[in-house]
Amino acid sequence: MIDEPGPWGTGPFVLKEGFSVLDKRSPTLTLEPNPTYWNKARMPKATFVFDNVISKAEALEEVAKGGKVDIVTELTPSEAVALESSTKARLVESKAKTVLVGVINRNAPASRWNDIKVRQALSKAVDRAMVVKQGAKGYGTVIPAMIVPGHYGYDADLQPYAYEPAAAGKALKAAGISGITVVAGEGYKGVVEAMAASLEKAGVKVTADYSGTPKGDGWDVWLVEHFDWSPEYPYGVVFREFFAKDGGFRKMPEDPKFEAMGKAILAEKSKANLEKKTAELNRYVHEQANVVFLYAPSKLYAVSNRVDFVPFKTWMLELAETTVKPGADKQAMAK
Repeated sequence: MIDEPGPWGTGPFVLKEGFSVLDKRSPTLTLEPNPTYWNKARMPKATFVFDNVISKAEALEEVAKGGKVDIVTELTPSEAVALESSTKARLVESKAKTVLVGVINRNAPASRWNDIKVRQALSKAVDRAMVVKQGAKGYGTVIPAMIVPGHYGYDADLQPYAYEPAAAGKALKAAGISGITVVAGEGYKGVVEAMAASLEKAGVKVTADYSGTPKGDGWDVWLVEHFDWSPEYPYGVVFREFFAKDGGFRKMPEDPKFEAMGKAILAEKSKANLEKKTAELNRYVHEQANVVFLYAPSKLYAVSNRVDFVPFKTWMLELAETTVKPGADKQAMAK
């Protein structure tokens, strides 16, 4: 949050015009390269103007036709597909450290999800490949747990739950479960519909609630997307939010073993042992199945052909490596 222009901090850019605070932004905001930036090898080469007035739909139209907008962030899969026909812009896909999971409601009185076998059966009743293909238009990577493939703490031997609708349906039926309520934002409608189609083959009917945030106890699964902005600390940034006693997304009783494993990670000084303990924690939460691990959504950007855009795996919009191509204006507009 920056309330006025000035050289704030030691980052690659300085705020030239505008302001951005928690509840208000100026119509436009201009970032210029910081001439005193300490990392000369990473010195920005372009000025960026953020338009906070234009709608996302208008911005997408502008970038697609080669208009005044050069970068649009946070595209939905459907918006990404629509951009494919443009000759003036392209889609940039980043396999960022972001996860989409279904938090299971174990906080309801006498929750039917307290049985680990039932939770695992629910995970085996969801066809993740179909969810990615249909719900995310292919822009995602199936995940076995909270760590995205290829990143710190990932264990290639840990596999996602297999889709076994017959066996899963039998276990869910034995637990008296023939229907569930899934809470999600409107943007995940395609994901919920794909989940519902696969769950139907297991004999489970899905009632969708697109209010975004669960209210009361009358729900079963809540879709939550969360990102890991840390280089080597997924325990504190991701795991804790879902499974620790002070986690913002936790919908389960306190888990003493998880807490003990977390303390061991915090106390570990060896880098190699720290990654090993992180992988062990990832396997533990997979086995406990307190959330339905769905996929890692790709971060999608519409980028004009005037710009060479470099996305970051941490999901945050960093522009130091992004440049404007020779012959184009050295100023780029982003939304």
